[in-house]
Amino acid sequence: MENRQLVLDFWHRFKDAFNDEIPVIFKRFTFHWLMWILPLIIFVLISSIFHKGVLFDLPVGYVDQDKSTLSREIVRDLNAGAHANLINYDNQLKMAEHDLEKAKIYAILYIPPNFEADVLAGRQPTPMLYYNALYYSAGLYSIMDYSGLIASLNTQYRTTMATSIGLPVPKLAQVNFNYDGLFNASGNSMYFQQFSAVVHLLQLFVVTTTIYILSQLPKRTRPNYPFVLGKLAPYTIWYTMLLMFEIAMLVLFSDARVSGSPFAMMIVVFFYVIAAQSIGILLYTFTKTTLDAYTYIGVLVGLALTYSGVVVPELSMPWIARFISSLEPLTYALNKLFDLFLRHSSYLSVLKTCSILMIYPIIITVLVRKRLVKRLHSQ
Repeated sequence: MENRQLVLDFWHRFKDAFNDEIPVIFKRFTFHWLMWILPLIIFVLISSIFHKGVLFDLPVGYVDQDKSTLSREIVRDLNAGAHANLINYDNQLKMAEHDLEKAKIYAILYIPPNFEADVLAGRQPTPMLYYNALYYSAGLYSIMDYSGLIASLNTQYRTTMATSIGLPVPKLAQVNFNYDGLFNASGNSMYFQQFSAVVHLLQLFVVTTTIYILSQLPKRTRPNYPFVLGKLAPYTIWYTMLLMFEIAMLVLFSDARVSGSPFAMMIVVFFYVIAAQSIGILLYTFTKTTLDAYTYIGVLVGLALTYSGVVVPELSMPWIARFISSLEPLTYALNKLFDLFLRHSSYLSVLKTCSILMIYPIIITVLVRKRLVKRLHSQ
């Protein structure tokens, strides 16, 4: 009976705080800025950056030390592709490397001396095309046409070499490769970055709003933990709907095909917002002033962006970076949301992700439950 009374008491305090917060959500212009004006402005800015989809005619330097028919064919065919615009550096490889470091070009094609002669002699020389990985999308797109070009030349000269030697060319295995693009076939990488940026930046606004609400509570009433949760609950629902709206806009304008359930996506977003709010509570509780809490948001955002797989692929990180990545709620939310785009992900896997995201508020509740109330009273 005592436990039941505690639950009822918690619920009544939560409900009273929730009902009390609803009428004041849009009474202050600060809430308008944090809840829809700034998020939508940034959403439009990000969309405008990526609206062209694929990067075309990226400057790529080349150093041709062979100057043969074959080397000129490679340069001509690569330049004819959509993504690379080749710039001749003659034999000035050092200058090309310097321009690559300064982002005046995004990649360098190097063709060694005696390239054609070595190819015809069967010595398998290697032309090199490398790019600056710091420019993740631009560098990657600048070399996109290269692999297909080399594969085509290998097929052509394989027949030539076999004929000159007098040996028949063995037949290759017949393989049928079916590719069904998740998004418009020309812009998958760009869509991923745009989607990731939108999901990532929502965390910034959720944490900022949470800290702002907590900083205003002592001015209104004497707080307790159910009261705090009730005050935050309307914003949980709001930011869930806001992110789902932005995702819907991305899907609509990018012609994306969603394989999973939109309802499952909404569940993941809901728990992601709760996890982000709990981080805001943690920052507010363990800082002396509200300004200090706002200051640490930059550290949070930087860590999330660096170690969640948005900038650097998670599999390429060292073990310590992967460990940091495993501490970020953005990592789990982003992976599961893209999983729902890619395939019909089961509700069991969605439940697993939501359970992981719920670990954050549970642990943070244990850490701050008493300290938060003292922090609010002392302000």
